[in-house]
Amino acid sequence: MAKSIRKRVDNLVLSILTFTLFIFFSACSVQKAQKTLLASSSLKGAHIGIAVYNDTKQNWVSQYQSDHYFSPASNTKILSTYLGLAYLGDSLPGWSMSENTDTLFLIPQGDPSFLHPDFNDQPLLALIKNSPKKVVIQNSIQDHFESFGNGWAWNDFAEDYQPERSRMPIYGNVVHFYRDQNNQSIKPFYFIKSNPNLNVGISNGSETNKWSRSYLQNNFYPTDKKNTASYYQVPFTSENKGLAYPIQLLQDTLNIAIASTSVMNSGREWKTIKTVPTDSFLKIMMSRSDNFFAEQVVLMSSQQVLGKMDDAAFIDKVLKSDFSALPQPIRWVDGSGLSRYNLNTPENFVYLLKKMTDQFGETRIKNIFAKGGEGTLSAYFKNFPGELYAKTGSLGNQIALSGFIITLKGQKLYFSVLVSNHMSPTSAGVRKAVEKYLSTIAQKN
Repeated sequence: MAKSIRKRVDNLVLSILTFTLFIFFSACSVQKAQKTLLASSSLKGAHIGIAVYNDTKQNWVSQYQSDHYFSPASNTKILSTYLGLAYLGDSLPGWSMSENTDTLFLIPQGDPSFLHPDFNDQPLLALIKNSPKKVVIQNSIQDHFESFGNGWAWNDFAEDYQPERSRMPIYGNVVHFYRDQNNQSIKPFYFIKSNPNLNVGISNGSETNKWSRSYLQNNFYPTDKKNTASYYQVPFTSENKGLAYPIQLLQDTLNIAIASTSVMNSGREWKTIKTVPTDSFLKIMMSRSDNFFAEQVVLMSSQQVLGKMDDAAFIDKVLKSDFSALPQPIRWVDGSGLSRYNLNTPENFVYLLKKMTDQFGETRIKNIFAKGGEGTLSAYFKNFPGELYAKTGSLGNQIALSGFIITLKGQKLYFSVLVSNHMSPTSAGVRKAVEKYLSTIAQKN
């Protein structure tokens, strides 16, 4: 009897010792992985913040300057994704519509899918085409936002990643340049009619010059950069004319007269024309890190909550309500992360990711975020030990990656790695170092 008890005690002690050693060596491995990341030559002289939380075990796996502030770049789109899920419903609230016996009244609600070539289903276009009524588009005099976000680089106005924000987006607020075999075409065709020199761009040959445009004017001109791609974009500007310019483009597309007014009739009954399923839209936005889509999500959400498009007022309201429990206060000024005024912490992103999966469901968030080896992660995490879903972020000398991991042992880890002021000649070295670090973390949990 005594021997049996002693044997059970010995086995228990051995089990405890084995478990303790396992925890010790796992912790040592995690600490070693962190030290290896911090010592990476690609990160020499950079600032870095790390936060990894094991949601299954309810404990922190790794923290390093996790409450410090960094430029989150396109990780800001995680916040915009939350807004879309919380405030836009099952499908984008594209337009408000009212009608009487002879007139169709429309109010644009900021829907970026309108006449965008990525979206074949165009319910508003079908409505206008099939209606014999006169069309009147109403503007809002209550809006308070600029075409560019606070802190955007003004000299990036002609870059494809920085289209103007607007109440009435059309064609994605860009001119689309296509190459089909040896020919080049442009959409919308209106810009060829208003810029005869664009005809030069539609020429035979294996390559042509890329096009750009003048500041604050839709005057397009060829650059010295060569175009061999099958498709690229150049943003157009509304030239500070409000809805006048997009209405002009719509008139040209449909070859009909469209009136506009700023007079709002509060007695009219309005219904919402919904367009793209919200989750499908957010998946595209996150997969290719679409800045324009993210900006329009903020404006559309503001319209739904405040009854007007006022990005600053809406962000302030969200910070005081939905995000009031963030571990650290943040500076948040746009939807895309193009602005360097944005400041956030790794701990905040871990909180936000957990809040999103708890509130909207893990399956739904998995479907929206890019998976390792896909989208903006196509070159990374292809052979990852488990499943990784994340959002990348990059500005000049800034790299960010935040998301969650399902390990091979079935544990869920939320993580955020933010890097500021790196001097690596390319971002690939930084991203590879982060990939190696997270792979080790996943193996040990």
